[in-house]
Amino acid sequence: MYVVESYALVKEVLAKPSLYSSKVSLSLLDAAFPAEEVAAIFRAGGVVWTRTLQTNDPPDHKRFRVLVEKVFNFRRVEDLDRGIRATVEDLVWSVAAGETFDAVARWAVPLPLRIISEQLGVRAADFWDFKRWSDAAIHAIGLGATREQHVHAAHCAVEFQRYFVPILADHHQRPAGSLVALIADAAADPAAPFTLAEQLSLLHQLMIAGHETTTSTLASLLCVLAEDPSLLARVRGAPLHQRRLVEDVLRLHAPVQGLFRVTTAATVLGDIPLPTRAVVSLRLGAANRDPARFAETYGLAESTQSAAHLSFGLGLHHCVGAPLARRELEVALDVISHRFARLTLAIPVTQLTYTQSVMTRSLLTLPLTGTFHAD
Repeated sequence: MYVVESYALVKEVLAKPSLYSSKVSLSLLDAAFPAEEVAAIFRAGGVVWTRTLQTNDPPDHKRFRVLVEKVFNFRRVEDLDRGIRATVEDLVWSVAAGETFDAVARWAVPLPLRIISEQLGVRAADFWDFKRWSDAAIHAIGLGATREQHVHAAHCAVEFQRYFVPILADHHQRPAGSLVALIADAAADPAAPFTLAEQLSLLHQLMIAGHETTTSTLASLLCVLAEDPSLLARVRGAPLHQRRLVEDVLRLHAPVQGLFRVTTAATVLGDIPLPTRAVVSLRLGAANRDPARFAETYGLAESTQSAAHLSFGLGLHHCVGAPLARRELEVALDVISHRFARLTLAIPVTQLTYTQSVMTRSLLTLPLTGTFHAD
């Protein structure tokens, strides 16, 4: 495996999908992955996953990308703004003055979970099943997962499939304009139909990507606000500063720390020869702190430079949900800065714990105490 950490080289790899393929499987990355056992679970109770967006290449990748872009576009995000703000206010106002609370469980998880669940047509009563399925999948792809975790993730995936199969089959169960309705309608198009496996695989990927990265970034943003009390006052009522702070946090605390690619031909990357079928590990977190690209490698820049980060990927695989994620983060920052004069860490920062994964980075808990403006 070849590890790439420099901004320029990570960007080069992402910009050349024909040479650096996204068709990387867990079997290729993890020799201990119980492929046959997992496949048997899918065959017995569901359907075997197929490639759609993240682990797919052109030209097949395009048919899925075009479909999803119809929902995750700037106009749609603007239409969702009122609902996002109402959700944020509901969550933020549930915290009492002086209360010590876990900001991951109370804010960072439920905000994006509610939004993407609604977009996928998930019933409110089922949100936490949705989270359980997503957590299992995230643990499985982090590398280093045990056999038991892989098996558990497969059973959760089959649960997910059984949940969505009847929704895809019955238009009465699909909210108009939702992602699940869009995907089901596309499947019925005789010119370019989607198989059931493709529909379910796409929904599963959107379930995970639609909230995990936002949860991670929001938790990091809240931690940054608690570590530097002056930030809340600086961003309050200042949309430009809010946007810049969000980009800073996305860059410095990349929710997705790494991606993998495999070479389709022998090549040279940064003077290093790579053979065909070489596995390349792209370290997005390191690239985002590369001093050759970013003058401020470890602190908040409060400038436009952070907008060049690679946390949402690049090119064909740039995160299709980035506009929605940014809007959720900006609205959360706006509402929290108006509600609270100060957020304080309830434990030393050195006691905070993160997920153990080569793929993602997310706080497990974030105990905070909030002080209202009137206090």
